[in-house]
Amino acid sequence: MSRLLVIDPSVSFPEDKGTERLIRGWPGDVHVLRPVLQPGDGPKVGHAYDFSAVVVLGSRASALDAYPWLADLSSWLRPIVRGEIEVPLLGICFGHQLIAHLAGGEIGFVREDRAKLLGVADTRLESCRLLPNASLRVVISHAEEVKSLPAGFHKASDRSPVLFDGIEHDRLPIFSFQFHPEAGVDFLAKRGVQVSVADAARLDEDSERLLGAFRTLALSRAR
Repeated sequence: MSRLLVIDPSVSFPEDKGTERLIRGWPGDVHVLRPVLQPGDGPKVGHAYDFSAVVVLGSRASALDAYPWLADLSSWLRPIVRGEIEVPLLGICFGHQLIAHLAGGEIGFVREDRAKLLGVADTRLESCRLLPNASLRVVISHAEEVKSLPAGFHKASDRSPVLFDGIEHDRLPIFSFQFHPEAGVDFLAKRGVQVSVADAARLDEDSERLLGAFRTLALSRAR
């Protein structure tokens, strides 16, 4: 039986809509952990790795923060990022930055004034095993970014002015993106951003393309 683990490190309210989008089409068990909103929810050292795939969602927290829950999460993820335990891993926004940080990459603000980038944008996937040479319409909501490429990873997605909108491991099934493939118009509406009908349809379509590709990869390895 395939098992998906979704880690939602939201600090204010759970990303239920994003989680629903992520698990759409997943044929097996789904486990959702919220280490901030439900303290002690994990994961941490000692928790099992018996999952077909792991997804780490976004958060208002920074990958550089010193919260106890983040130290626990980092300790649990580190063996996957290092390749000591091989599990397909997808990082989104905060998850993207955390994976890069654990792999030795640098994290910093996109803009000198630390302003958040918020809205809809185009990103170009390059040399990405999930969707080779694809253009996607995506939701963005972040102030920080990955500033340097960790050893063993290559750039997988390009969006100005972000340096590394997506990275993936050269060998391991580890993928991470600064944008939000799990988010749609509801995510932006909560933040006061209106989206055109055309963009709404494109966001849904491109979201499923990328998340579906990760789902297919994870399930093919779980057989």
